[in-house]
Amino acid sequence: MADLNHKVDIKGARLFPFPFMVLGTGFLLAGMGVMIIHPIISLVLIVFGLSIVTAFEGTEIYPASHTYREYNSFLFLKTGRPKSFEGIEKIFINSGRVTQRMYTAHTMSSSSFSNVEYNAYLKFTEGVKVFLFSGRNKTRLIRKAEDLARSLNTSLHDHTGDG
Repeated sequence: MADLNHKVDIKGARLFPFPFMVLGTGFLLAGMGVMIIHPIISLVLIVFGLSIVTAFEGTEIYPASHTYREYNSFLFLKTGRPKSFEGIEKIFINSGRVTQRMYTAHTMSSSSFSNVEYNAYLKFTEGVKVFLFSGRNKTRLIRKAEDLARSLNTSLHDHTGDG
């Protein structure tokens, strides 16, 4: 049986898309580049860049106290309010098709790319569902969800219908 007197921290996706991550890295590099000449501007650029690069979302579950918290994290500081739950019913996985349209810069013509994405959710006994994480690799996602299900002493259900 799993130890329920611990905190389970499920780190989700980054809060900013890839172009913003590049921008955040640019702010960091620019801040380091002007550190000696303009220390105040440097500090602002570095803090702003770090805020972008370190931003992610997640969920913390405290099984012993029957509380969970969905949070956003900036500079490794988590914000979010705890909520209570009666019990954990299950973890389940759904699939969905994600379509992304890309435009070329010069001709404004576009191409569409479709992929299947798998999403893991936690369902509490009172019916509340909480998004945990997603991914395109079903095997890796199931492995991660199985570890989490063992840690929370609950079952895993695959509702994708493709395996």
